[in-house]
Amino acid sequence: MNIEHMKYVVEVARTESITMAAANLSVTQSTISQAITKLEELLDIKLFLRTRRGAYLISECSPIIDKMKDILNSTLAIKEIADYMGEKGKEELRLSVIPGGLPSVIQSISSMKNSYPELKFQLSEQESRIIVQEVREEEIDFGLVAIAADDIDTQLNGLLFHSIERGKLFACVSKENKLSNKKKIKLEDLEGQTFVVFNDEFADPFIEQLTHAGTQVHVLFRSCNSEAIGAALVQLDAVTIGHEYSFRNHLANHNDFVSIDIDMPQRDIVIGWVMKESMSMDSTVKRFMDRYHSLFMDTRS
Repeated sequence: MNIEHMKYVVEVARTESITMAAANLSVTQSTISQAITKLEELLDIKLFLRTRRGAYLISECSPIIDKMKDILNSTLAIKEIADYMGEKGKEELRLSVIPGGLPSVIQSISSMKNSYPELKFQLSEQESRIIVQEVREEEIDFGLVAIAADDIDTQLNGLLFHSIERGKLFACVSKENKLSNKKKIKLEDLEGQTFVVFNDEFADPFIEQLTHAGTQVHVLFRSCNSEAIGAALVQLDAVTIGHEYSFRNHLANHNDFVSIDIDMPQRDIVIGWVMKESMSMDSTVKRFMDRYHSLFMDTRS
C-alpha cells in the first residue's frame, strides 16, 4: 500500500474535493484520481461517492481513513527522527502569533511536547508589527504574522519569511444572518451593520475605508476573544472582518459561520512565519515547523 496514495486519499476525505486536494498537495487531479482508484481496487471497496459537486467519503469507510491518518502520522515521526538524528537544537522556543494563530500553534506545541517532554515554550499573541520588532530585537525566536504582500520586501527586510497562506479580507457572519446566502457582498450591503472585530491591524483600515465610502457602520467592540466574537455573530447578528486563516483557526465551530467575499479593491494578505536566518537552521525550530505544517494542512479548509 503506497504512502503517497494514502496521503492523497486522506486529503480528499478532508476537503471533499479532488480539485482542492490536488491544489493543496501540488499534484494533478489525475494523480489524485488514479490513487483513489488503485486503493479502491486494492481494498476491493468503494471509498468515495464522486459527483460533479465533490468527492464524498462513504460513511462506512471512516475507520479506514482514520487508520491511514495513523500510518501517515507514524511515517512523519519516523522521518523526523531520521532527518534530525544526532542534532541538538534549542531547549526552549519563544514565539509570538497574530490573533487567530493560537489554536493551530497550541496543537503544534502539544504535538512537540508529546515527543519532547523537556522542551519548553514561551507563547504570546501580538500584532504583526510588534512580532517583527521582537524578532529583530531577538526577544522571540520566530513569529506568525499577517502582512500585505506588497509590504514584505520593505517591512521584513533582512529577515526570512516562510509563507503558508495567501488571501484577502472577508466578511464573516453566522449561517442565520441574512447576508449568509450571498457569495459576494457590496459595500452598500454592509450599511447599518453592527461589527465586532478582532484586534487585527487590517480591521481598522477596512472600517475606515467603509466610512470614507459613505457606508455607515457601528463597531460594537474589538477583541482577541474568539468566543465573544462568535457569540456576537450568533446572538447579535453581527458581522466581523478578517482573513480566512483567522476565521478558521479562531472561531470555534467555524462550520457554523460563513465567509463572504467583499466586492472592493483589496491588497493581498500573506500569512507566514518570520525569523532571522540563523534561527532557521536550528533543529528544534525545523522540527516545530514540520509539525506545524502537517497540522496546518490537516485543518485547512
